[in-house]
Amino acid sequence: MEFKLILKKIYNTLTAEERQIFDAWYNESNEHRIYFHRVKKNYLNGLKEVDLNKGWRGVTLKIGTRKKRQTFFKYAAAIAMLFATGLLWLYNSKETLIPGPEQSVVTTKNTIEVGTDKATLTLDDGSQIALEKGGVYETEKASSNGERLVYKETAKTAEKTDAQNILTIPRGGQFFVILADGTKIWVNSETQLKYPVTFTKNKTREVELVYGEAYFEVSPSSEHNGSNFIVHTEGQEVEVLGTEFNIKAYKTEDQITTTLVEGKVLVENGRNAENLAPGQQSQLNRSSQELTTSSVDVFDEVSWKRGFFSFKKRSLEDIMKVLSRWYDVDVVFQNEEMKELTFNGIFRRTQNIDEILNIMRNTNEVNYEINKKTITMK
Repeated sequence: MEFKLILKKIYNTLTAEERQIFDAWYNESNEHRIYFHRVKKNYLNGLKEVDLNKGWRGVTLKIGTRKKRQTFFKYAAAIAMLFATGLLWLYNSKETLIPGPEQSVVTTKNTIEVGTDKATLTLDDGSQIALEKGGVYETEKASSNGERLVYKETAKTAEKTDAQNILTIPRGGQFFVILADGTKIWVNSETQLKYPVTFTKNKTREVELVYGEAYFEVSPSSEHNGSNFIVHTEGQEVEVLGTEFNIKAYKTEDQITTTLVEGKVLVENGRNAENLAPGQQSQLNRSSQELTTSSVDVFDEVSWKRGFFSFKKRSLEDIMKVLSRWYDVDVVFQNEEMKELTFNGIFRRTQNIDEILNIMRNTNEVNYEINKKTITMK
């Protein structure tokens, strides 16, 4: 059983088929049940310290002496590192268990910091407000504690219904915003979101994801006299009544993807339209304007919102793009062929980047060097 299913059980996001797999594993033995509850407890509470090398030695011992449970311990191996470094599991495209950390990382002047809550709020008059952890912003229309921005629906805010605000998240940042209608939006690194300070009653609620990635939990239309909600992005719009979905529209990527988590959405680009069901994703090709749909693993697509990196058969080039946005780094590849290497893995976004890279390095497929804020893959 994949370790990811344990996480999905904790989050209550298992599909019917996955629930059968999990239940069969859970009921198979008391050891499995104890293991699950220990993972759940540790995940929710967190652990302050774990000896990484000791954890690997223990895992190696278990795999060597209890071969019948090799598959189980393949994923159990990850738990020794889950709460120490945030790593859940990682193996290369050949699905071989990676060796333990034995060599030191080549690191020079590492000044790379983990991403954090930060954003720039641009008001309707063009003035800008820096929102950061520990800072406070308060007006009659909105307030922020440095981690979230909450808009208020008041009589005065309704006086100017066309006022727009822009929230810009830099590389190395993330933010959470609640719009005046109650819609919740988790905004990822290197993203810009434009929206009204308040919404006009009985009219369609509209926002714009200028670029980047955001997860939307839309306030139901039933609470707003049937008013729909539309998210505009370059070349497409997503219309919803009240639902949860993720849109990724980074400027440097060829596709805009919309992943539906719950409810219904209509994705259209002026030429074609697609209704999505939960678990489906639309892909809009920026060049051809072709709009297609497919079924995806929702956990992998929206794990960032829950504090994880989840990579499933992802190329090293794609993985490093994701890491570069969160850690605000530049990445250089000495060998172009290396970009095509594929990996599977789940990491916590709170861990240091050299910990992630060191685990990848121990697959013996790649090496790396950090110099200030540039990572060279070789």
